[in-house]
Amino acid sequence: NFFISILLCILLYFVSNYIRYLIPYYPFSFYENINTNINTNVVYLYIVYVLPVLFLMLIIIFFILRNRISNSLYDYSLNAGEKEGYIYNLFSSIPIFHSSYKVKLKKNEYNDNIINLLSLDKEKLINNIDINNKNPHIIVIMNESFGSVHERINTNIEVTPYYDNLQGVTKGKLFVNTFGGGTANTEFEFLTSVTIGNLPYPMYPYNNFVKHDKYSLVRYMKQIGYDTVAMHPYTATNYNRNIVYKYFGFDKLIFYDDFTHNKKDDLVRKFVSDKSMYLEVIDKYNEYKKSNKKLFLFGITMQNHSGYDKFEGEQVYVTDNIKYDTKQLNSYLSLMKISDDAIETLIEYFDKEDDRVVILFFGDHNASFSTSINKLYYDMSNDYEGTNQYMTPFFIYDNKNKNNDLIEKTSANFLAIDLLKKSNIPLNDYYKYINEIYLNNQYMNYHKTYDKRTNKLHYINDNLTDYMQLVNYYLYS
Repeated sequence: NFFISILLCILLYFVSNYIRYLIPYYPFSFYENINTNINTNVVYLYIVYVLPVLFLMLIIIFFILRNRISNSLYDYSLNAGEKEGYIYNLFSSIPIFHSSYKVKLKKNEYNDNIINLLSLDKEKLINNIDINNKNPHIIVIMNESFGSVHERINTNIEVTPYYDNLQGVTKGKLFVNTFGGGTANTEFEFLTSVTIGNLPYPMYPYNNFVKHDKYSLVRYMKQIGYDTVAMHPYTATNYNRNIVYKYFGFDKLIFYDDFTHNKKDDLVRKFVSDKSMYLEVIDKYNEYKKSNKKLFLFGITMQNHSGYDKFEGEQVYVTDNIKYDTKQLNSYLSLMKISDDAIETLIEYFDKEDDRVVILFFGDHNASFSTSINKLYYDMSNDYEGTNQYMTPFFIYDNKNKNNDLIEKTSANFLAIDLLKKSNIPLNDYYKYINEIYLNNQYMNYHKTYDKRTNKLHYINDNLTDYMQLVNYYLYS
């Protein structure tokens, strides 16, 4: 590649010299006027020499990186995104570089078990499943930017007093593979149990990989008798959700325009508030309850989305003596307080319900602020796997089985297992396989997995070859 580049540059030099004779009415010779027409000559230099060279360099980078990225993504070679650095990650986020546009999967590259687990043709039902009244309604709330940074900040009032004192639930910390954005990546991991930890950042499976029907938690819920609903008070096309949710098997999609609680009084800033979202959830629950149908609802809030400098309703203030501007931080913490109040509305309603209802609540990612604030309150070390930058709170609530339980740490790709177990729903073959991985691995975060047997972080590729084969097949098949 190096010698080819040299030869192409030499060729470009002669071509550019020839081109200058073809430019009509060119008023001077570059060499003769180098001292007298410096401004014009600089422009000419860029047009005829510099820009073609830069263009050539981009073409060379394209072909070199396209091959390397395609191979490393497809083969999940050892943590290529981590080792190659920012330029690699930047180019790898462009769809044309993806191996999904290049590589044709061969059936014999995967063992039959992996193919069968992800097959949409094979029934994954469990014969002794009771889909009558014993199975609960299941409501999943993925809360926008509901993070844990407030735990390390001194404030004038408590930020999440209701959540902190909530009893009779299972609580814990959730590792996610995104920070300050990328909501769809966390929901992808939850709904599929497929980690995206080895993909270069930023990479969004909803945009890059989900191009047809895929197996998911949604399909399993449907197979055991649930009606499945996706709810998000924002535009349908964001992250291609209106397409991806159908590929995952949702029966009904509810976006902003479909909401009844989307009037001016229902908004905080310009977004539907958490409380209004939960009122919409309650309305939908009652609709399915009256029809004697079991509901699986996956909802994503929007209230706490970034843009914290535009909120004027602060009630929480940072009291730490720091030299940085805390305007955004105060706004975010105040929004978190509003979210905490809304959780109380949700839980108190279902406390009074006769039907059994299980609610899973978790944050999609932590909020990001200025670099100075981030470094002050997050662990921003280079060895980022397993740090608080990627940890959000979660809880599982069951209105008929109230026990205090702790799952100290887990990750988004394992969270469906915890939900199914707490809901007393048997695991099918796919989730039995995921559970086997989970038994020995507490969580996965970016390129590493925390092995319970050694109590150490290991590269996923080193420890979990079969699981990574499943991940690879899921993304590229």
